[in-house]
Amino acid sequence: MSEIQSQIDSLNPEQKEVALCMGHCLAIAAPGSGKTKTLAVKAAYLLDKGHTVTAVTFTRDAALELRDRIIALTGREALPNLLVGTFHSIDLLMAFPGKARSGMGSNILKAGHSRLTRQWEIVKEATRRSIVDRAIAQAGLAIERDEGTRLIETIKSGYAKPGTDQEAQLVKAYAELLRRHGVIDFQDILLETNKAMANGQISPLRTDHLMIDEFQDTDTTQFQWAMHHAAGSVLTAVGDDDQSIYGFRRALGYKGMADFHDQLQATRIVLGMNYRSHSEVLEPSAMLIGKNQDRMEKELVSFKGPGGDAFWDRFGTRTDEARNCHEWIRAALDRGESAGVLARTNKRLDTIEVQCVKNRTPYIRGEGGSILQSREMAVFTAAIGLLTRDNMLDADEVLAWMKLTEEDIDGIHRSLGKTGFMRLDRAGLQRLPLAAEARSKVSTLVKRSLDWRKILDHGGVNFVVDRIFALLNEHVGEDKRAGRALEVIKEIFLKPVGSAESGIAQMASRLEHIRALMEGRKKKDDGKEEPPSVALITAHGSKGLEWDNVWIVGAEHGAFPDESASVQEERRLFFVAMTRARKHLRVSASGTKPLSAFVDDAGLLRTPEPVALPAADSVEQDWDEF
Repeated sequence: MSEIQSQIDSLNPEQKEVALCMGHCLAIAAPGSGKTKTLAVKAAYLLDKGHTVTAVTFTRDAALELRDRIIALTGREALPNLLVGTFHSIDLLMAFPGKARSGMGSNILKAGHSRLTRQWEIVKEATRRSIVDRAIAQAGLAIERDEGTRLIETIKSGYAKPGTDQEAQLVKAYAELLRRHGVIDFQDILLETNKAMANGQISPLRTDHLMIDEFQDTDTTQFQWAMHHAAGSVLTAVGDDDQSIYGFRRALGYKGMADFHDQLQATRIVLGMNYRSHSEVLEPSAMLIGKNQDRMEKELVSFKGPGGDAFWDRFGTRTDEARNCHEWIRAALDRGESAGVLARTNKRLDTIEVQCVKNRTPYIRGEGGSILQSREMAVFTAAIGLLTRDNMLDADEVLAWMKLTEEDIDGIHRSLGKTGFMRLDRAGLQRLPLAAEARSKVSTLVKRSLDWRKILDHGGVNFVVDRIFALLNEHVGEDKRAGRALEVIKEIFLKPVGSAESGIAQMASRLEHIRALMEGRKKKDDGKEEPPSVALITAHGSKGLEWDNVWIVGAEHGAFPDESASVQEERRLFFVAMTRARKHLRVSASGTKPLSAFVDDAGLLRTPEPVALPAADSVEQDWDEF
């Protein structure tokens, strides 16, 4: 028996039906249903029969994984008849087939034609941003760059018409600036390819079979691209309308999949067997998504059956929520299991990151930026650093936060030279080239820092951290976001419950660890294997990933679902987050806001015995004597 036949026999009945379908096919692939394996086996089977095959994905990583799986079954001799890539990479090969270098898909590309002579130059990102800013200014619009980009892409794709003359002018100005620079943007690659196919300058791919992954994420332009190929190729679309979470990027979702089925009279096959999650996780996920109206009916079945659990809980504060979440994921890592913490927004993960930093738990922060890279973290660590090493650069950071001008701070540098900032006495303060208000702020910082050093030497870690927070918070002004960030960061430096830590040396050691993380430095571990890390990531960023243990934080009304978004899309996003869990799922809320309706929609039960962790004392004793 050949390896390909063996793989076909290993498929379940629905997967096998997709793999062997010789007509247009719509495969509705539920989470964890093995769609990538199914596509790879289908492609290998077709190649083995002498067909040419093209597979399109949305990301380069997905393309590489699918290509490697196919080649593992067929061998590299199949490469000339196989083309795998993203929409953008394949469109560029269609437009300029002479640019192909690897030999992959050579028989497919040779069979087509392109009469384009002028190479497309893709705009550099920095230039694109500048062009968007200039187009916004030229159109007289008072909007941010991201909003301008969204408007331009929406109108260019034909998804919507300009709502005002200014919006029309925005798109016109943007197009003219691109033309003047002799470049096109990534969206233009798709638009220009479609236009060239329509007027005969480029032929559709001469491929027997065209497979498109994550079809629910296609927009109008990508859908039209697929339809250009329907007359000469057999199309297989694989996707899940229940996992359509990119409406803000104009993804067609349910409508795109329904239109594909109706226009091509495609065979509709549901891949409902889930190989990822135990039934305790999958059943509430299915109950939740069943509340949506615009969806294709499907039955989700857990191949693994019982063996997991799924609960929700509420905590008084975000800090309490984060501490409980951290204890749970740390226990998972200690068991050798994988863990992920998901949230609706990236900022909602800051409190979890703080707990990981404080407890030295290895973690990976997803897209959107770490709190370690914030200015608030830089100034808090500078204030601690001032106490542990009396470095003028640390004082520099804190004084800038206290609203001293750069001219004032430069004057202090020149006056002090190599003298330590905290060695400033009254006479030295008077000699500084400062106005009275600025001199008073410098005096305050010197005096308080000297007092706090004495307190640290006597064990008052939490007292000093509270006072540093209070000093920095005095200068936040109306920036509520900065105040919240400082409140979150403060938790890193508070002494853990039961810790005997005290003194300058211990704080210096902790500061070194935190600064190493901020700078991306890792302590060498003599070649030992890296310890498992918890992933901190948004629900959007979690799509396509999975962990043994998943905790979803911030399940409060107004936060998840986001009130500004479609409830049905937000429910799909929550569904995606839930179905990342293989075995254990926790959902939590904090504060006084009502619990997310999605928790009730899913029929989740409350944790039977919530873990009660003692709260960290903010002040150990009265330090007024200092």
